[in-house]
Amino acid sequence: MKFNRSTARWFSLFAILTLGACAAEDETNPDGAGTPAVEDPVLEDVSVLLEGAPGNDELPDLAKADQNFPAQFTDLITLQSPVQSQGSRGVCSIFSTAAYMEHLYIAEGSITDLDVSEQYLQWSAKFEVRSFPNTSGSNASYNLQAISQYGVPREEAWPYETNEWSTTDDPACEGDDRPTRCYTNGEAPEEARSAEKFFLPRSRYISTRERDIKAHIFNNGHGVVVGMTFFYQSWNHRRSELPRNLDYWNEGYVLYPNEEDKRISLEKRAGHSILLVGWNDELEVPIMDAEGNQLLDENGAPLTERGFWLFKNSWGTGSFGNQNPFGDGYGWLSYRYVSEYGSGRVSGFPELDTPVEICGDGIDNTGNFLVDCDDPTCADDPICQDMSEVINIELPAEGVAIPDNDSEGAVSTFTVEGAGTISAMTLTVDITHTYRGDLSISLVHPDGTRSELQSNSSDGQDDIQASYVVADFVGKDAAGEYQLIVADHAAIDTGTLNSATVELVR
Repeated sequence: MKFNRSTARWFSLFAILTLGACAAEDETNPDGAGTPAVEDPVLEDVSVLLEGAPGNDELPDLAKADQNFPAQFTDLITLQSPVQSQGSRGVCSIFSTAAYMEHLYIAEGSITDLDVSEQYLQWSAKFEVRSFPNTSGSNASYNLQAISQYGVPREEAWPYETNEWSTTDDPACEGDDRPTRCYTNGEAPEEARSAEKFFLPRSRYISTRERDIKAHIFNNGHGVVVGMTFFYQSWNHRRSELPRNLDYWNEGYVLYPNEEDKRISLEKRAGHSILLVGWNDELEVPIMDAEGNQLLDENGAPLTERGFWLFKNSWGTGSFGNQNPFGDGYGWLSYRYVSEYGSGRVSGFPELDTPVEICGDGIDNTGNFLVDCDDPTCADDPICQDMSEVINIELPAEGVAIPDNDSEGAVSTFTVEGAGTISAMTLTVDITHTYRGDLSISLVHPDGTRSELQSNSSDGQDDIQASYVVADFVGKDAAGEYQLIVADHAAIDTGTLNSATVELVR
């Protein structure tokens, strides 16, 4: 067996386990350091956490078949904000999303001290995105939608309150039919609404298969928010009906649930959300049965579970994970647990420039729900002046196959006739491909100028249906023969250029 701790510490742990010392009470943080520990963590409704989440079989493979990953990866641990505490409110998805947002800003590097308002994010998810108005909970999809569309201010704009409102705060906050403001502790104050906001790009689901999460973290340099079904004994939660293991609680170990834990936990279904920030293939942890006894193989050696995600939790410091080697409040979560019971959501590094509507790219760049010519800022753009001509690039009915792992690519030509100077040009393509990050897309002007519209990347999703503004050609003569080049820069995955059109203003 391998352990990422000293031999002496392993023998000490082994002695404790064989004596069955598994059900001691939690110890609170004795010196009050860090954020207040949550001793009886409030969970979320798992149906809320997983609403709308696709199964892994509906999501693309992100890991290339020939890509190898290190056995341990913990580089992101230095790019995390301090561990926070959700207190006695069931808002773990708000905290995991906020932690993810702060992590992305730290990793991007321009703002390394961002501490966003969880209170405001929860309010925005409820009142602006209008998700789950009758519960405290939310999920990463709606939380990240709130961040990308409306933004979130810093913590000081609306500081978090660790207790949910009761009738003491508002007489209406009683019973099951409470108004939404009772879950959000009121409406956002004006100073928070008018404060500087911070944003992230739009988010997407990713598969929680082990290699897919590793591919995302390793290739993109940031973590994954995961919401999951909660198993009480696996987490050694105080409300577990089965024996708990305080040593595992202190180390932050969360193993795959045994059958009895599944049965009991699914009778009182709940969920939890955390932020994955690394992994360890070699970490092995002894498996316990439902009675808290260590399982042994036929030779009397301890049975172990191997392979864990390193994750950041939201239960404060001084309790869960207080002995984790990567920091108080962090934990280790079973690969298999996440793959079978988790849903992953990711965004991207912040785009810190003020968003501007790019007229003609088919995208709502400013997040105001107005696309291209519907946005008032595009009113004077030539592409919106009803002077454009659309050129359909002639392709075979079956499309053009894109050569695999060939930087020369598939080349399609089209001709523009007649005099005039280009004042605006947009290319729109429809491409089927099983790993679109392999692709680059370029347009070559008759004078030889090459405009690279998309570079190859680590984006593992399928297909491309997109429009690109060809700014490099503005001011050039329009007439002549153009080349559209779609190239595949990696092996295995293949695809087809199905259609392409050019919209030109001169």
